[in-house]
Amino acid sequence: MDTPSPLLKRLRDHVRLAAACAFSAVAVLYAVLCLKLTADMSHIVCSVGYTAGCPRGLGPLALWALVAGLAAGGLWWSAVKGRGYRSAVGWLLAVAVALGALWPGWLGFSWLRGPHMDLFSYQVPDGPGADKPIGSWAGSPASGVVVRARADGVTGYDGEGRHGWSFRAPAGGAVCAMSGDTPSGTGLLTLTTAESTCGNRLVAVDVTSGEQRWTKDIPKLVGKPSAGGSLAVTATADAVLAHDLGTGAELWRSPLPAGAVAMEVAAGPDRVLLLARTDQGVELFALGARTGAVAWRFAMPVGYEPPRIVSASPAAAVGDGRLLVFDDAGRPNAESQAPYVPTTGETEWLVAGDVLYASVPKREEREVLAAFSLKDGRHLWTRAFENDWRIRTLAADRTGRIAVVTEGGYIHLWHLDPGSGKPLGESTVLRRLRLGESFALYGRTFVNLDDNGRLPPIFDVTPAIGW
Repeated sequence: MDTPSPLLKRLRDHVRLAAACAFSAVAVLYAVLCLKLTADMSHIVCSVGYTAGCPRGLGPLALWALVAGLAAGGLWWSAVKGRGYRSAVGWLLAVAVALGALWPGWLGFSWLRGPHMDLFSYQVPDGPGADKPIGSWAGSPASGVVVRARADGVTGYDGEGRHGWSFRAPAGGAVCAMSGDTPSGTGLLTLTTAESTCGNRLVAVDVTSGEQRWTKDIPKLVGKPSAGGSLAVTATADAVLAHDLGTGAELWRSPLPAGAVAMEVAAGPDRVLLLARTDQGVELFALGARTGAVAWRFAMPVGYEPPRIVSASPAAAVGDGRLLVFDDAGRPNAESQAPYVPTTGETEWLVAGDVLYASVPKREEREVLAAFSLKDGRHLWTRAFENDWRIRTLAADRTGRIAVVTEGGYIHLWHLDPGSGKPLGESTVLRRLRLGESFALYGRTFVNLDDNGRLPPIFDVTPAIGW
């Protein structure tokens, strides 16, 4: 006749059985999650010594799955040896503990995997016959409005991603270009009518409501218009014109030098910059914001890539891969050993405050983000993004952080401290997003600017729930 086990031995047996079930549950959970993450890799390279394509957390997760499996094996051996599995009460306790262990196991997986975002809502694609996208704007943070322009018109989407307003191109005409900035909530469009090439009409649009504030017919417009301070500035074949941004009243007209061809204009509160090709090469002209009088001119260095204006206030431009910041007399900063700044290809630029953020190739292997002061041209910092090799877009969010979307094995969203370039928290993996080659980011809203019409024109992301 068997003698009943002492109470202490029965408790130990129950604990061993419960622990064995708990570690088994966690081991199975982690093994399934490892298989799921491995399946997510698709055609991405993930091998020993090359981890760019490996899902974040896969290595530690596999290790913890092994540790949990070994612990479960040892505990099961002990439970079988002590015959602790023969108690119905012990089994009930063990199953309850195993189910409870899945929750902290899942939290551990979420921590190892880090933050993820997934598709939340989107607009139906325009279709392959859609006109070419021109660019995008964003309204005030409070409105949440995002604007996307195509050759056939401009569409404003409200804070929930729905169609809010539309501005159509004239019959037989098209939208040619749009201003990069929208001070006071006003954006500029250049349009072509049926009787002209691009473009001969300048239109000011309220970004939030889509209301047309004013329009001017201006023959032979060249390049993109620029909105800065209280000015709407455009270049034509023979002059630079400034209009009041609010009313459209012409303020001044500054003729181009004889034989000059305008390339680019930029407006600011204090001055207007004009980049033009003259008989001296490519020159940068600074015009007074009040009168349009030429304050100074500077012959830009020209290399393999064309010069480009960075900012009108402060006055800055890039020539021959070097950032030049000018004082009030038009004298550039002393040449420094700052990183090369490209002006062509898929280079991403962002001007936020008095800082230029630019994607810079590093040893032809990957792109890094470099920050430059627009006060004196100093190189402030450079930031690499782990194994990601390409910077897809840059944005400044409403809190002042710099948002960077990078591409490696996966697409990541980073938020950086603007002063130091240090990441503010772990990067976010952007999952299953249909991103084109060109797109813009406003908060959590993406605007696709590819011209094939097969991608959602805009979509939002939200923190992923589940695996």
